Amino acid sequence: MTDERFQLDPAVHYLNPGGVGIVPRAVAEARARYALRAETNPMRFHRVETLPLVERARAAGAEFLGSDGVVLVRNTTEAVATVLASVPFADGDEILVSDHGYPTVLLAAQDRAEVRQVSFPVTATPDEVVAAFAEGLRPSTKLVVVDAITSISALVLPVERVVALAHEHGVPVLVDAAHVPGHLRQRPEATGADFWTGNFHKWAYAARTTAALYIAEPWRDRIRPLVPSFDHPLGFPHWFDHAGTLDYSAWMALPEALDFWREVGGWDAVDASARLLDKGVQIVADALGADGQVSPHHAPLMRLVPLPDGWVSSQEDAIDYYGELSTRHNIEVPVHSYGGQGFFRLGATIANTQAGFEALADAVAEGR
Repeated sequence: MTDERFQLDPAVHYLNPGGVGIVPRAVAEARARYALRAETNPMRFHRVETLPLVERARAAGAEFLGSDGVVLVRNTTEAVATVLASVPFADGDEILVSDHGYPTVLLAAQDRAEVRQVSFPVTATPDEVVAAFAEGLRPSTKLVVVDAITSISALVLPVERVVALAHEHGVPVLVDAAHVPGHLRQRPEATGADFWTGNFHKWAYAARTTAALYIAEPWRDRIRPLVPSFDHPLGFPHWFDHAGTLDYSAWMALPEALDFWREVGGWDAVDASARLLDKGVQIVADALGADGQVSPHHAPLMRLVPLPDGWVSSQEDAIDYYGELSTRHNIEVPVHSYGGQGFFRLGATIANTQAGFEALADAVAEGR
């Protein structure tokens, strides 16, 4: 069945809606209108019209997240790089991360300081996660980076507790909330984090390259954009609004995306998609003879399903199996390896139906 609200290929079973997001037709059309409007009088558009439209989008994003101190960036990796570029580090200073963190975030951290990595299993409880971060803290720790929802393992981490722990030691915290906006009820300010960043284009239906960076008040005059602009003298938040001659149409269409999220049901739609995912996980797990409950602390719209022993034991195996499912079966599903164990990371949103999970169940019944 084709959902005309989206532009997905009806021949593809798309079980990774949170990977890079899915853009509704109405949002893509809104973005195209802004891009066309820019071309009717490019100079006037960039000199006169761009800033008000970006400010409108920034305000819509801040209202959606329920926090002041929000600026727009292109993605969470850019937000992390922005924070890391402005936080001072000296020789011997450390950034504390987990082994569930996103790879590009780790790379960005390694460019700025020594990185200490804590580990916990995909079955970890909130207490075990907090204990791992507590064990990793050192006098040399100058920043903690913690995921709100881990990308590969789809765990919801107790960020408020990790923030409180780090602050007890005088260490600021950056929350990587890439998968939160439109997915999890979490106000950046309520976490207590010094910095918080999330993508609008994963679960909130925004056009790609639309993300938020929240900066707590004590840091707002210290965190500078990576690219200075003519608005730099205006300070926060304006110095983030216009980094020269760029295509801002994705940002400009953010209000339309958030309106779409609300119109299709908002949190009620998230809850309905979570129920669909529960069914889908069980369908695929039954086909694999696997346990459909890897952890009770999974994200609402992303879940792991373990693969049989020997199917995927390395990231190279994961890449190969992903390619096989995509090419032979027209199934788009993330395949990951963690600790030598292979997993599917299944996802669901309003564009998904049970048929996609049944197609994956049929494919895995063929084995590897």
